[in-house]
Amino acid sequence: MTDRNLPLDGIRVVDLTVVWSGPGATALLGDLGAEVIRIEGNNRVSRQASARTTNAAVASAGWSRNTYPDGKPEPRPYDRTALFNWHSRNKLAACMNLETPEGHEAALKLIAISDVLVENNTNGVLEKLGLGHDRLLELNPRLIVARMPPMGMTGPMSNYLGYGPNFNSLVGIAAMDGYEGEPPDSAGENYHMDESAPAGLAFAVLAALWDREATGRGGLIEFAQAENVMQDIGEFFLDYQINDRMPAVLGNTDPGLLQDAFRTVEDDRWIVVSIRDDRDWAALAGVVGDAAWLQLGRTAEGRRANSRAIRDAIADWCAPQSSDDVVRLLAAAGVPAGEVMSELRLLADPHLAEREWFKARSHPSVGTYRYPGHPWRADGFDLAFGRPVPGFGEDNEYVYKTLLGYGDAQYDDLVRRHLVTDEQFA
Repeated sequence: MTDRNLPLDGIRVVDLTVVWSGPGATALLGDLGAEVIRIEGNNRVSRQASARTTNAAVASAGWSRNTYPDGKPEPRPYDRTALFNWHSRNKLAACMNLETPEGHEAALKLIAISDVLVENNTNGVLEKLGLGHDRLLELNPRLIVARMPPMGMTGPMSNYLGYGPNFNSLVGIAAMDGYEGEPPDSAGENYHMDESAPAGLAFAVLAALWDREATGRGGLIEFAQAENVMQDIGEFFLDYQINDRMPAVLGNTDPGLLQDAFRTVEDDRWIVVSIRDDRDWAALAGVVGDAAWLQLGRTAEGRRANSRAIRDAIADWCAPQSSDDVVRLLAAAGVPAGEVMSELRLLADPHLAEREWFKARSHPSVGTYRYPGHPWRADGFDLAFGRPVPGFGEDNEYVYKTLLGYGDAQYDDLVRRHLVTDEQFA
């Protein structure tokens, strides 16, 4: 369904992913031109809590209000959640309930004519559905099956259940994630495992497709998300192994730099400043002017020994100024500095506007909103961003009739029995 001459034009990806890490990976494949088809059941499985969220539930929760346009999930909450609509770019959506014989048969037909299948469900879910990778590769030897179990497919922890924050604890991220001087995890949850996985999985799929060009055969990619995210903190593992030193809870500071986040005069507006070396310190001094505390940081040793006092002084200097003024002054002098941007500030950011990073996309159930753009650009071609937000089951006819060859009578019978539908049941 594409005519853009992108690297993955002609590659079909079956998307059995949920939440963030898996859908984020298939979004990247769609950016490169792959035809990504989300298989979604009408029984709430694929879009999870968003399929049954109500206006009353959001009003009482408060924190999830901004997930939905105007803070209202109804009607069709499964089409109106911002997270799903962000990572569903360039995708098609077809209803196949894999727990029914009809949905299972349709899924196998689609997989037989596809190039890649990606799933990030709990270890063993595909086997319970009769879609284990051994069977799929027998059905389609050219298929690349990419599986993303959090702890891998074997070993004593392979059946652990949870989300990103749970596995951040298992791999050690939570042990160092908190405010300076406070207990680990004091800064709240983070989902770094979900953020780290998409690019890694997409790269693995590209490598497998490249290998298939030479061998003619697909195969299994076992992408253990917890193992993938561990490489992001590799220096701390080495520090422990070599120096027997546990990582400290550093907050916004850094073991090698003088660094912190500082509040400015506006309400809840912060900037981050990093001093890497003597040259940065001299540049900072040139901006600040004659201040006694500058003598504390003339050397790297002095900055380490007096870090707290220096950061308190920088905080006092930033406090009466606007974030724009502080960043402008420091950046002009060559000091690394930037604002900690809120979503609204990012939407208004002139740099992102100049690069046309946010892209407007529409759907009748949602309206028109700007969504985050691509994480990279490429020479010689523009990454895909043409399809609108896909509503649930929006591409049923194309998938069943055009790709799978179902006749009108067979398709209409599935619709009549609500096995193929454009609504998720509450």
